Amino acid sequence: MEIIVIRHGIALDGDEAHAMGLSDAERPLTAKGQRRTRAAAAGLYAVLGSTPIDALITSPLLRARETAELLAGGLGDPPVDETDALAPPVDMAALDTFLHSHFGDRRLVLVGHEPDLATWVSWSLTRRRDRLMAFKKAGAALLEFPGSPEGGTGTLRWLLTAGQLRALG
Repeated sequence: MEIIVIRHGIALDGDEAHAMGLSDAERPLTAKGQRRTRAAAAGLYAVLGSTPIDALITSPLLRARETAELLAGGLGDPPVDETDALAPPVDMAALDTFLHSHFGDRRLVLVGHEPDLATWVSWSLTRRRDRLMAFKKAGAALLEFPGSPEGGTGTLRWLLTAGQLRALG
C-alpha cells in the first residue's frame, strides 16, 4: 500500500482570517495557494505515473478540502473523502485505525496539516512521535507499507517540497 502525504497549500493568514470573523477551520487557500497547489498537482502526477489513486482523503478544515479538490483535478479525479482523523490534533493510532478501513486500496493521498503530518510520517517509519521532518505548504511524501498502515512499518520512498513538485510538473 502506498500513501502520499501532502500538506495543504498557502492559506489566508490566521490573524487576517480572525479579523474577517473566520475561524481557523474556515481559512481558505489564497489565490497564490491555489496556483501553487495546481502546479504541485501537475508535478505529483508526473512523479506518480499512471498508477491510479484509489482515494484522496482530507482533513475537514477548508484549506485542506480546497487543496484536495485541486489535487483531485490534477490526479485523474479520484474520490475525495473527508475525515476528522486528519483534523488537528491528529491521534496517530486513530489515523492508523481509520486507514485500516482503506486496506486493499493500492494508493491513497492524505491532505492535512503540520505538525501532524510530519508526526504521522515519523510514527509510520519509527513508531515514535518524534518529528523527523517538516512539510512546507503543498509539500509531499510517499510512504510504502507492506500491509495495512501501522506505526513503524512504513518506508519513505521520497519527500519533495512544493517547489520541487512544481519544477517536475
